[in-house]
Amino acid sequence: MKTKTILSFIATIFLQLLPVSAQQVTMLGDSTFVTTSSFLLDEVTVTAKSVINKGDRLSILPSETQRKGSTNGVDLLNKMQLSRIMVDVISGEITTPGNGEVQLRVNGILVTYPEIAALNPEDIVRIEYHDSPGVRYGNAAVVIDYITRKKESGGGIRGGAFHSIGKDRTSIDDMLSANYNNGKSEFSANVRFIQRKGDWIREYDEKYLFPDHELERKEIGEPTLFNKKVLYSNLNYSLLEKDKYIFNVQFRYSYNDFPAGYEDRKSKLYSSGVDIPLSIYDHTVEKNHIPALDLYFHHNLKSNQSLIFNLVGTYIETKNTRIYQEIRENIPETDILSDISGKKYSLIAEGIYEKRIGKSQFTGGIKHIQSYTDNKYTGTATTDVTMNQSESFAYGEYQLKTGKWSYMANLTLSRFYYSQRNNKNEKYALQPSLRVTYNPNQDLSFRYSAALKNNTPSIAYLNDVEQPIDVLQVRRGNPGLKSFQSINQSFNAGYNKGLFGIDALVTYNYEHKPIMESIFYEEGKFVRTYDNQKSFQNLAFEVDFHIKPWKDHLSISVIPGLNRYISHGNNYLHTYTMKSLRVNLDFSYRHWLANFATIVPPNRYVYGEQLMKGDLMHTLMVGYKMSAWSVMAGVYNPFIRTYRSENENWSALNPVKSDIHSNNMARTVVIKFNFNLNFGKQLKNIRKAVQNMDNDPSIISGNKD
Repeated sequence: MKTKTILSFIATIFLQLLPVSAQQVTMLGDSTFVTTSSFLLDEVTVTAKSVINKGDRLSILPSETQRKGSTNGVDLLNKMQLSRIMVDVISGEITTPGNGEVQLRVNGILVTYPEIAALNPEDIVRIEYHDSPGVRYGNAAVVIDYITRKKESGGGIRGGAFHSIGKDRTSIDDMLSANYNNGKSEFSANVRFIQRKGDWIREYDEKYLFPDHELERKEIGEPTLFNKKVLYSNLNYSLLEKDKYIFNVQFRYSYNDFPAGYEDRKSKLYSSGVDIPLSIYDHTVEKNHIPALDLYFHHNLKSNQSLIFNLVGTYIETKNTRIYQEIRENIPETDILSDISGKKYSLIAEGIYEKRIGKSQFTGGIKHIQSYTDNKYTGTATTDVTMNQSESFAYGEYQLKTGKWSYMANLTLSRFYYSQRNNKNEKYALQPSLRVTYNPNQDLSFRYSAALKNNTPSIAYLNDVEQPIDVLQVRRGNPGLKSFQSINQSFNAGYNKGLFGIDALVTYNYEHKPIMESIFYEEGKFVRTYDNQKSFQNLAFEVDFHIKPWKDHLSISVIPGLNRYISHGNNYLHTYTMKSLRVNLDFSYRHWLANFATIVPPNRYVYGEQLMKGDLMHTLMVGYKMSAWSVMAGVYNPFIRTYRSENENWSALNPVKSDIHSNNMARTVVIKFNFNLNFGKQLKNIRKAVQNMDNDPSIISGNKD
């Protein structure tokens, strides 16, 4: 009898010996793993392969050591060290190389950071990692879906606090969540408060190439305050009839208060041919309120069918005020005031039908997004802009698994409509995608995917308005922008065996006539606007080597990478090659925790004529964890004296080099505290499979990059 057959036979006999209420069998591909109810988990453990390739995603099972050594869902994600995923253990920010969108979900529902930070690691069964997501996930580069245990009735309170200490810098990230179950109903609430406050210095070295002469200007910066405060909250009610339906109502509210914007600056401006410098003062205040109401219904039908309906209404109110002044010898030479009031109303409706037949599945969906925007611009420039925009999608997807091969094919018909004053734009597009996966055995996998996407312009770019940046520059919207198509291809090969694993990924993205910034000279001003350019290409390659020299107590991940960018505009061609190295070391033993992470050099990204650099990140954290609480302390950027971020714009008419640096953003001591309290009995819990949201205020700003 083969080994696999013997193990299956033993597992079957083992199941017969367990009480029926304690049995739970989950099929993952060709593997079967067994879990028991929570009161038996400490006594019986049946171990399965931790990484299972399901063709369209990776199903990753965290070990008991990883769960016990994690403080929340974000911390667990960092310990699992997924390829292409970068986790800032201090801020909790989750990113990918190239700044692609990371979609976070819990049991299929789209969520934000607070919901992930509120997860108890002990409740996380596995993480479904989609590194080649389908059209249903929009423009997401990757999707991380936390699959949690079904809880019984009762409740819990969970909270966390993160604070930095020293060097005139304030960094706060506090979170509190609670849930309570009563019969078929579940009530939950979540609130998170963030503040980032400190000072840094902004400096610029730029040239202006006029038709008849050249002007060079240099700004020598002075310490300037930035202050950002954000409040996230939601109230949630769910009604569940087991195996039949779930009805969910959620009210979300976000409040953003930026008393001093990131773009603020104070500096001395030196111009060629001028002896006396200008004093620059640039200050922006912005606030916005975003309430949203979300209604959701999921109904299971006979014969492995299901229907999902989701309706979301959102209101976004924005207030943005900017003051820009140039003063020479106490005499004002330039005074620009921009006062923007924006209101946006949006409605998102989606319906999904799913049908499973054997090893195949069909999914069909219809989605419509309707928004109305009213922006009033006053101050130096005055205008009133109203816009209507709608996007509609109808899609069908078919998945099939046969033997060692898995296939997926998807076809989407999309419609984009936009109107502003007398300008209207309507576009229809077909968006096909496919994926082929081959698994010769449980340790080795190969996958190829390709997707043709239609990308719509941002409403902010479509604004028919002009905002002054300074005396020489203005920023202008372009209502004539057209949607553009892109093709995204990826090839992945992975091998995971025991304590060692290697994952190689090659991606190639091509955009045809993408929307990128354009600069031209007009009537004594340099106009920064947006146009459909010729093309943009990005070829990326990275290899993730991960090893566990001491079981799950010590894991090390080393990821070298290479990115090649080719940005082809209507009147320019820029290329750039970036080499990178990411290292993550995670340690946990009994109650002790430690983590070290670094990215060398800081993440860089090219788009249009801009080279943008991410934050330099070195983090070192140590801590102690008990079942109900944990505390960690560490240092942010312990090996550098000065934090620095340098960006460039390669425009032929207005080349710019900017330098942002600060002494209070390096060697910063931080402390994190988390607690988790559970009470009462337990009720089985199912979350939503989809959620939509709108957070784009759709205003165009005159801030300097």
